[in-house]
Parts: sequence; structure tokens; C-alpha cells
Amino acid sequence: MGAYESNRRIKFAYQMEHWSYEKGNPALLRANAKKIIPSEYKTDMDGSLFCPGCFTNLNRVPKEKEHFTNGREAYFAHIRTYKDVKCDLKSIKPEGKRYENWEEAKKAIDDENLVIISSFLKSKPEPKEDQPAIYDETPVEDQAGPTTEVAIGRHNGETFALPSRIKTVAGLCRNFDENLYKYFHLPNKKYAIRLIDLLKSVKTISEETDVPSFYYGKIVSTAHLGEHKKPTNFRMTYLENNAEAVWDFCLKSQDKDQKAHGIDDNSVGRILIVYGTVKQNGTGLCFQGLGWGEFSLLPEKYNHLLD
Repeated sequence: MGAYESNRRIKFAYQMEHWSYEKGNPALLRANAKKIIPSEYKTDMDGSLFCPGCFTNLNRVPKEKEHFTNGREAYFAHIRTYKDVKCDLKSIKPEGKRYENWEEAKKAIDDENLVIISSFLKSKPEPKEDQPAIYDETPVEDQAGPTTEVAIGRHNGETFALPSRIKTVAGLCRNFDENLYKYFHLPNKKYAIRLIDLLKSVKTISEETDVPSFYYGKIVSTAHLGEHKKPTNFRMTYLENNAEAVWDFCLKSQDKDQKAHGIDDNSVGRILIVYGTVKQNGTGLCFQGLGWGEFSLLPEKYNHLLD
């Protein structure tokens, strides 16, 4: 069992009676199985727990107790029966996914295992007449993108022309548990990588970055600046960070833009997901200049997946 497994890299197991790795259809498993976190495990689930990455059987370690003697929480791990089945959730350093040919890659897209992202939505789409006004009920604004040459072939330099999506981070946050284990190919990247391996905690970031990446952080405070509160004033939303390495870390944008994404004075404790670069802001760091589709609150029911 790899080090990553001991760090609870498998956030949940699919649980379904009478399904098997050898004979079962993974699409049916994903559509119909329960998602069980380690604390929900019961011994009668043995034999019906499956990995969200490779779909082989999992055990909980330790089986009988919620914690190890050193206080670490129980976690799911692969069983030795399937030790020869490759699964990057076993790996200490996941390498990303390459595909044998165009047909294999296209099938992965059709099976919703692979998402090719050509860009993230930069500006707010025009609302449709029948679109509800409440943020949490608006449909996700993902769109079909262009056919894109993607360097994910098995051989170096081999590219495939594949359909892409113009995504929003809000789209990733809907059904976040499912998206967490899908492969995503981002602009200018060489590999398709699972979302769980793309997401970086802001607590690990201590300097500016020029390359856009996925980040997440828990909101610890948020303030609408200015003596006279105008929608165009900045709102500074501060995230839990490594205070020893950086003074503070915030999302810096106009109040109206943050409120349109559901971020307001009541958002403390929520998790923010961002796709962008990290910039200096005074003595700290910040996300700024983000496009409409480049940040979102994570629905609270998924908080445990990133704690």
C-alpha cells in the first residue's frame, strides 16, 4: 500500500452489492453505487467496496477501529488480489494518463472519464429568459469548445484531435465527487491528470506563480471595502494559509463579482476553488483578475473531500 493511500487519497469508495470488477460495467457502478467515506464503513460492506479510480475491491484499514493507535484516521486501501491492476491512486507520484490511440481517448471522453478543456469562460453569459435569479439554481454555463490537438498519445509528440469543453469551475463543483477522479487535460499541458491531483491547497503556496493551476482554500474572513459600500468596491476574501510562509492569501475582486458567485459576509467556512495564477498583494498573495468561470464556492456537502 502506497504512502498516498495512507494519506486518504481515496476519499470515498463505491459501494454496491452483487457487482464485480471482472464482470461489472463501471458506468453502472458509478451511476448506481453509494459513495461511502471511511467513517461510514461497516463490516458487512466487505466485498462490495470499489475504488473510484480502477474499480477493484477496497478494504478499510484498520477494519475494526476509526483511528490508528497514533491517532490517524482510517482509510480505504486496495487489496492484494488486484496488485497487478495499474491504478494511479496507488502511486506516490501520479504520472498522468496517456492513450494508445484516438479511439481509446474518444471512448474515455464518451464514457465521461476524460475532459479536454480548451479554456475557461472569461465573461458572464447573458441570462436566458427562463433562467432563475438565485445563484445556486442557475444552470452551469459549460459549453462545447473547438476540436483541439491534444498531446496525450502514448508516444512522445503524438497528438489527437479531440472535442473540448469551455468550462467553468462552477461546473466542476457540481457533482464534485464524481469529477474528482476524472482525468482533465488543461491548456498547454502534456498529460491528462485526475482533478484530485491537480488541486493544490493554498496552504502549500508561498510564492507567485505564472502558470494557471487549480487551487482551493477555506474562507476565514471576507470584507467589502470602502466607507460607502458600492458593488464596484473591492471585496477581500481571505483564505486559510501558511502564515509562517506568507502573511495572508486572498481573493481580490469587485464585490458584485464575488456576490454573483455566492460569496458574501456569510461565506466564512466555505471552500473556494480557483483556476488561475497567484500574484503578490502587499505582504501577502492573492488571486485577482479572474474570469467569470475561473472561481466558485464548493457546495458544502463536498467540504469533507478537501478537508
